[in-house]
Amino acid sequence: MKKISVFFFVILFFAQNGFTQNIYPIIPLPQQIIEAKGSFILNKYVVVQNFTKNQAVKSALQPLKAKIEQITATKLLSNGSKSANKTIQIRLSNTIANAEGYQLHITPTQISIKAKTSAGVFYAVQTLLQLTNNQANYSAKIPCATIIDAPRFAYRGIMLDVARHFMPIDFIKKYIDELARLKINRFHWHLTDGQAFRFESKKYPLLQYAKSTQWPTNEGFYTQQEMKAMVKYAQERAVTIIPEIDIPSHSQALLSAYPEYGCLDSLGQSFNGQGELCPNEKSIAFVKDLLDEVMDVFPSKNIHIGGDEASKLNWKNCTVCKKRRKELHLNNVDELQSNFIKSLAAHLNNKGRNMIGWDEIMDGGLAPNATVMAWRSTENGVKAAKMKHQVIMSPTSHCYLDYYQAENPNEPLANNGYISLAKIYAFEPIPNEINEAEKKYIIGVQANLWTEQVATGSHAEYMTFPRAIALAEVAWANPKNKNYTHFLSSIPNYLKGLEERRVNYAKHFYEIKTNVILDTNQTLKIELSTASNNAPLYYTLDGSSPTTQSQLYQGPITIGKPTLLKVAAVMKNEVVDETITNISINKATGVKVELSEPPSKYYNKGGVAALTNGVFGAIKRYNDKEWLGWDTKGVEAMLDFNKIETITNVSLRFFHQPSSWVWLPSKVEIWGSKDGSNYNLLN
Repeated sequence: MKKISVFFFVILFFAQNGFTQNIYPIIPLPQQIIEAKGSFILNKYVVVQNFTKNQAVKSALQPLKAKIEQITATKLLSNGSKSANKTIQIRLSNTIANAEGYQLHITPTQISIKAKTSAGVFYAVQTLLQLTNNQANYSAKIPCATIIDAPRFAYRGIMLDVARHFMPIDFIKKYIDELARLKINRFHWHLTDGQAFRFESKKYPLLQYAKSTQWPTNEGFYTQQEMKAMVKYAQERAVTIIPEIDIPSHSQALLSAYPEYGCLDSLGQSFNGQGELCPNEKSIAFVKDLLDEVMDVFPSKNIHIGGDEASKLNWKNCTVCKKRRKELHLNNVDELQSNFIKSLAAHLNNKGRNMIGWDEIMDGGLAPNATVMAWRSTENGVKAAKMKHQVIMSPTSHCYLDYYQAENPNEPLANNGYISLAKIYAFEPIPNEINEAEKKYIIGVQANLWTEQVATGSHAEYMTFPRAIALAEVAWANPKNKNYTHFLSSIPNYLKGLEERRVNYAKHFYEIKTNVILDTNQTLKIELSTASNNAPLYYTLDGSSPTTQSQLYQGPITIGKPTLLKVAAVMKNEVVDETITNISINKATGVKVELSEPPSKYYNKGGVAALTNGVFGAIKRYNDKEWLGWDTKGVEAMLDFNKIETITNVSLRFFHQPSSWVWLPSKVEIWGSKDGSNYNLLN
């Protein structure tokens, strides 16, 4: 054990001094790596010896065989002579405690993989593949070591929403491939929402053609045959698909096809625009039918039923709901939803399955055996764990991939929020409020990609990677061994694989920050920094894309005219982060501003200086640091030029996004004064 501790000290020391000595760039970080001298040379003489008779193990080995054949340009021998002098040997062993654990022993003449199950073999293979990512063709050196590894959490998930925008089968396969390489073992498939119903129902065939008229979306659904094939495809990669049929809310599309399952007013008419099922016996029977079809397609132990964001407004006025509450002695609509959810949970339990729901399933009483996916807060996860229910931590604070991942104003449109690579990496799924006895109920962690703003697979990849790489380490690695600097030192090796597989990842690893400082009137100084002080920054002022041949940042940059500042962070000669800042220099630049009312605390990241610092606010993001917002009826901003200025034009920029409760001002007036006391309205 002492030798292992020394190894981690050495690898972290090297990582903090230029990222050049990390000879084991493995993500997620294994539990133990015991360094050894020498290398195993992959060449055409390597023989794979699979000592198991397990078909799943054979499937798990396919990626390794394909990689070796690619490197060596030679058809690989399988189960060759036991006396071969260069072998890769695979065995299953009950001495491995964790079902997904493995032991990997690499010497110059032999690689030994030992695991309890085929999943462990698959993960050992993924570790080996990462060690070959940066190797040349025809020969590759794998550094010798003993790696003893197992996941921290049993549930390691990513959710993809295909209801808002349909994603084709070929892309789903590619997406699952990438999750599997990161040892992520759960693909949460969000198949239905208010926009569309993507699951083919044999009993209710109108569903797969149903779409809400409120939101635009593309055509498409998955046949049961396609979904069954996807289950098999995922299983071969040690991934379990968790299907979600989202009810009782988010049901606009469902109700457009079968309105009889909605609530009725006192006149027996459907409520306008309702998006929730009526929680009555007829609806419960309907959903049970759907769940039976889902279970026929998906063999997963857990089935997700949503349960989130039900407004329940119609339930308060629906005569059927009122009657049902009275008959069941329910105190409120929360208990009415709980009764609905509990009925479905019991149905799943009777079929040998368990229910997962978003944390609103706790409102009004939690169903027995239900697993809570805590998204509104980790506190809800803590509450469920203290009730002795299994919990998957998936909070908006750290796990929402539909949020912006960089402050670059040129980022593609996303849901407003900001979760960087570093923030996900820093997430600790087990809060301090959990005691030792309760920790076992936190079974895992999941990140979610909602696709309101994500219409294509390429965009989905951009939003997922590299942040899913950080989540993988959160879910797998021992938190005591985690180190963000070491993690970043492993990233370049992993990116080579992404590029080889043509995955559209975002280059946001170092969170380039710009700090604007007033130098003199109409002259600014720009300070640049990154999350790692070791990453060199290169910049241009002419609109061209920076490279390692551009100007190296060594201190504040003086700006005295309108400029498009482009900055790139570089690691191992690769651009790993980019940002663009549009700077305006005018008579107001740097001028002191006094406000009659301070901005709202939610819209005041940049402070009052943001109004005249010369940096434009993002066109798509109202909550970046350059926008200020007020909840008051009006505000006055006074600019003091300290001298008489001739002003012929005033240009102002405002953000308008009513869907986020952000509106243009109803009226704007410009007043001027020569003495600071008497003001006139300027035309």
